[in-house]
Amino acid sequence: MAINGGVGVMEIRQPKMAEVVEQVSTVAADITQNAHITLHELKEKIDAVVEQKLPTFKTLMEQKPVAVAQTTVNDASLTVYENGYAVYEVDGAHTVMAVNRCGDCRYDFTDGTYQVIPAEEFENMEWSIRLLMEGERRMEHNRNKTSDKFENTALECDGSDWSAAVMVDFMDDCKAEVLADKELKRLYAAMSKLTERQMEIIQLYYYEGMNQEEVAEELGISQRAVSYSLESALKKIRKNF
Repeated sequence: MAINGGVGVMEIRQPKMAEVVEQVSTVAADITQNAHITLHELKEKIDAVVEQKLPTFKTLMEQKPVAVAQTTVNDASLTVYENGYAVYEVDGAHTVMAVNRCGDCRYDFTDGTYQVIPAEEFENMEWSIRLLMEGERRMEHNRNKTSDKFENTALECDGSDWSAAVMVDFMDDCKAEVLADKELKRLYAAMSKLTERQMEIIQLYYYEGMNQEEVAEELGISQRAVSYSLESALKKIRKNF
């Protein structure tokens, strides 16, 4: 299902809150602590995030945060930490959210219509419903962004899917075995030609799932610099692949 964030967007169908809640909550599974408390109750157990930029998943884990609520959603997991951050994880990819910043939410129905659900509607629902929507929205945005990027990037790869290889955490030696295929080894070698800054930006953009603005905030540089570095890195990969 397609979920897009939005605040102040006009509704184009009559509210169907029961339908929305039913469709989202039916996939939630109870596994650990505080799985069924409301979003309002959850917020009373955590701090409000005041930092403007979100930490990367790696940075957040280095802080050794204390989990206060967890649940699973099919193959995905949701974890909320005492410091106010939440992590949505699926297929080895993570996205970090600030719980207190999850406001109004646009829900797209399969018939092409949608509904904007005000933030206050979620306060007395189970906390996982709103964070599930936010996590899926962010993941879908990242998938679409990555897909669009590679549709416009010509790269000879002897038929292999190099975009999948980019998603490998090439900074993690434990995952190096994924590059056993000849073409992927060539890609790994091409990436080794990148500068430290280019490697860092690709890591944040493609693997951590940040958008260009978030990468710029994380590194303390301009969005134009991020865009230029990504373009330069892709050109260098094409040249050395």
